[in-house]
Amino acid sequence: MGEKYFSLDERVKILSEGTKYDSCNQAGVCHTFTPDGRCIQLYKTLMTNRCSGECLYCPNRCGREVTRTSLAPDEIIKITWDLYRKNSIEGLFLTSGVLKDPEYTSQKQLEIIRTLREQGFNGYIHVRLMPGVPRDVMNEISLYANKFGVNAETTCDSRYSEICPNFDYGIDVLRRMGWTNDLVKERRSEMAYGERIIGANDTQFVVGASCEPDKEIILTIDRFMENYGLRRPYFMSFDPVPDTPLSDRSAVPLWREIRLYQASYLMKDYGMKSADIDLVLDDNGNLLNEDPKMVYAKHNRDIFPLDINEAGYNELLLVPGIGPVTARRIITSRPIENFVQLMNIGVVLKRARPFIKVGKKFQSSLEAFV
Repeated sequence: MGEKYFSLDERVKILSEGTKYDSCNQAGVCHTFTPDGRCIQLYKTLMTNRCSGECLYCPNRCGREVTRTSLAPDEIIKITWDLYRKNSIEGLFLTSGVLKDPEYTSQKQLEIIRTLREQGFNGYIHVRLMPGVPRDVMNEISLYANKFGVNAETTCDSRYSEICPNFDYGIDVLRRMGWTNDLVKERRSEMAYGERIIGANDTQFVVGASCEPDKEIILTIDRFMENYGLRRPYFMSFDPVPDTPLSDRSAVPLWREIRLYQASYLMKDYGMKSADIDLVLDDNGNLLNEDPKMVYAKHNRDIFPLDINEAGYNELLLVPGIGPVTARRIITSRPIENFVQLMNIGVVLKRARPFIKVGKKFQSSLEAFV
């Protein structure tokens, strides 16, 4: 569509709506968890939806007929301050289409966040960088942002070149993930107590855009955790966009995204590896539409019921309805005398009861319960 004049409100709406294809599906505002566990609300916007990229699934891909517009750095800065002073947000999530090239785009992002900090902005800043961002620009961005990184989108070079032909997976994505990990460690070592909190490496997968099975995604997450310090993978279920090369493909159901999040939590918070999660995959390498932790427990019935007063921390984590916090509470509250005591310290008894026993008391028929 041809260029035309848009008011500031119109441009804000267009660009905020465009962010629903990146990490969360709520226009204008998104939520994130800080490294200290707080859930905060961020103003989320594209800097521009003009893009030189040809990613096959993207509504803003080069050549697609779409309304194009941008926000100038000073406009984003003003909007962020206005919302922040009204306590409507606690920070900024800044992403963008590729304007000219990755270096130019990232320089513009740097201009915005550097100016905010120089003006005294103490809110949380998350910057989603372009594949191919130069290291020196990423280094400068790391001086001002709380979190920054590049989206992987898929699992390997062959799949990436299929859906993102403008970029090289190994160089433009994986190398940048390595740089991000190095910079996160460097910045954390420099921060004194109470100064800017630096979030760990994160990335996003567009689930199903390249028809990859869940097993590939889970193996990739495992590898990224080991090689790049990945802490939080995000997932976006592929949803075909009209007038893109993948418009005739079927949408990926939202439940698949949810199950991948649950599987990633088992790896991130429960210490499981990809080999452990293999047990809960179907014959095609995909997760079932059921909580993977419950599926894992059903496949390992021989280790249950666990004695709640004797099981170790890692054993307790295998029990549905018991997480890291409640596992620690159980250990520090022992001896546990009854199920009511477990409920009071946070155990979800509806899920946990078939897999545990307190003294000699346990669910009489595991099969009947699950």
